[in-house]
Amino acid sequence: MKFAHAFSTLKARLRKPGALMVLLGLSALFTVIEIGNPLELFLRTTRNAVMERPVSGDIAVVGLDEPALAALGPWPWKSAHMAALTDTLFADGAKRVFFTLPLQDQGETGNHLLSEAFARHPGQVYAAATVDYRLGRRKGRDVMPAEALREDVKTVSMARFVGFWRGVSAVPYRSTIGGQNLESIESALSGVTGKAGERFPINYAFDAGTIPYVSAADVLSGKGTQSLRGKDVVVGFNAPGLGEQLAVLGQGHRSPEAVVVVMGAETLKAGKPLSLGWLPGWLLAACVAAYALNAKPLPYKRVALTSAVLVLLVMPGVLESFNIFAEAMGGLSLLGMVAVLNLWRRFGARQKKGGTINPVSGLYTTNAIRHDDGQDGRQLVAARIRRYAEVVSALPPEAEKLLIKEIVARLELGAGGAQLYHGDDGNFFWLSNLYDHDLLIEQFMALHVIFRSPIRVQRNAFDVDISFGLDREFDLPLSHRLTSALAAAHAAEQDGTRWRLHDPSLTGQKEWNLSLLGELDEALDKGDIWVAYQPKMDLYSKELIGAEALVRWTHEVRGPVSPVEFVEMAEKHGRIDRLTDFVLNDALKVAKTVLATKPDFRIAVNISPGLLVSRHILDMVRGALARHEVDPSCLILEITETLAIAQNETPSLLMAEFRAMGIGLSIDDYGTGLSTLEYLRKIPATELKIDRRFTQDICTDKADRAVMRSTIQLAHALGMKAVAEGIETIEVISLLSRMGCDVGQGYYIARPMESKAFLARMAADVAQVRHG
Repeated sequence: MKFAHAFSTLKARLRKPGALMVLLGLSALFTVIEIGNPLELFLRTTRNAVMERPVSGDIAVVGLDEPALAALGPWPWKSAHMAALTDTLFADGAKRVFFTLPLQDQGETGNHLLSEAFARHPGQVYAAATVDYRLGRRKGRDVMPAEALREDVKTVSMARFVGFWRGVSAVPYRSTIGGQNLESIESALSGVTGKAGERFPINYAFDAGTIPYVSAADVLSGKGTQSLRGKDVVVGFNAPGLGEQLAVLGQGHRSPEAVVVVMGAETLKAGKPLSLGWLPGWLLAACVAAYALNAKPLPYKRVALTSAVLVLLVMPGVLESFNIFAEAMGGLSLLGMVAVLNLWRRFGARQKKGGTINPVSGLYTTNAIRHDDGQDGRQLVAARIRRYAEVVSALPPEAEKLLIKEIVARLELGAGGAQLYHGDDGNFFWLSNLYDHDLLIEQFMALHVIFRSPIRVQRNAFDVDISFGLDREFDLPLSHRLTSALAAAHAAEQDGTRWRLHDPSLTGQKEWNLSLLGELDEALDKGDIWVAYQPKMDLYSKELIGAEALVRWTHEVRGPVSPVEFVEMAEKHGRIDRLTDFVLNDALKVAKTVLATKPDFRIAVNISPGLLVSRHILDMVRGALARHEVDPSCLILEITETLAIAQNETPSLLMAEFRAMGIGLSIDDYGTGLSTLEYLRKIPATELKIDRRFTQDICTDKADRAVMRSTIQLAHALGMKAVAEGIETIEVISLLSRMGCDVGQGYYIARPMESKAFLARMAADVAQVRHG
């Protein structure tokens, strides 16, 4: 109630002349607490990409990369290697050598050897000290070079805080580490310094690709080191798992810390930077806002706002060419608020008069679409809530709003941020931002899972279901497409499917789903349906230990058909048993080949929950194992969580028999279905396979990271292995390894591939493991 009162008060003030003061306060607050930081980073990224320029070439990077590690062994290297690297760099003409990697204590003999090497080049060797901020800014741990080495090197600071975007915005000129006031490594490289507590921004417009780079392996072998003559050399890590890869704004990749150090030094070499912050841009926007909210001629308002936006977008880039840095988001946020307020004042009354706002949900009605009845290149989705009228009739009048609120909250979770429109009788619409048909179908599937849970209103629980209609007639007006999408949703409701496509171009042909059904058996016989294999990796040893068998259909006319479509159709019309038998036999045939050289290999096959209602699936699996003469322990059956399995006894009995045979059981897509402890207790699973939506953002999303960590711990507590799918970056695989996840699967490890390519990949992996 307090929040609603405060919001009403705010709206009232925005309608009055004092709105300017409210907007000034809000924009200043948002800027100070850095809400606009992601957008500010985006603007910097764009400017850097446009204004990219080469470095001076006075500083080179020598990388401890994969060739170097392959030649000299894993880190940490012996002191003799580090001493040889130092001497060779100076022999090749390096002016000074800066080590960004930790020079840790290597014992009396090792320290003495390294110290002697450094002493041969007095005043020319620099070692980095840093602060480990992994526990937070206030809990940083000082990391200094080994005490035995400090007399023969100059210690410089590499203390900097890595932001949420995995990059460094600014660097202090000096830092106190280990009780010493140290200049930054960038200051030492450039000769430009500043006061204690003063920071300078890094100009990421310098092209990282133009920084001279040599592998440490090439330095020690004498190859191509002429490029180091007369240059300062920065030595740092450049291999997976060593050091930190930092984001480089505007260049679309991450780079080693040593490269970012060089970019910071190049920034200082161009002149001492001047940082103006956000205030100048905000003051400019405040002046324009005062004019735009009070001047009467509308055209001049638009000109003033547009001009100010252009200045705030362009001027920081111009200033950066002179090493002057200014932030634009403070001013842009204020101008955005002014523009929104003007639009709200202009169109608010008209919207209410036109009936474009539903009084119960607060959403736009379909009248809003009809009002601007043009064409739109997005797919139009109609969502129909089944039994809506029945549920509403059982509620008191005031409770309908609570029901709608719950429905809208669930739809917004799965609609990908699209604007929802509220129709009549439990109908909702949106124009999807997804252009990939398969991704949109996955969105429908996810929403079905969300709506499986009962909706609770005033202590009552109501089971509801949902069906979707899809219209793709992009050349027709939206008002016409609304009717088509709703008709498709009605058709899906009538025939019991989850979604249906309205497509008049199929007139005179069989409907798409019936066509699929009729061609399924023929496709199996002709080889149009085949099995792809996606490798699975042991996240501890980094060996490939198994694979998942994935069914694919390459239609001779339509091309690739989404498995979501034809598998669901096969399940509904009794063809899933033959499809499963085909995949199972192909998978075991491939597994037998791999097992000849890798006895611990495991192959995973998806089993439809609908097959776990009779012993026929048990006979099918036994027959396939006997036919290919493979041990049952090499097979894992992946089973998706469903209500039918949770509430029936037969699936549990069959799964117990599978386990007694030695077959592994995996709970597939964990986190998207029932996900209850009762379900986990009931199924004798050996694996818990965590859905990709909890994997992809764990490096940046704190909630996903917490869910992942707790799920891994839960799996281990229940005696299961934790398997993460959807791994697409080295950062994700590294974080999962540290969390204790057992097995990984995803595009970073390998994409699904045909059996021939998969067998070749496994043979190569086995050979690599054998030969170290």
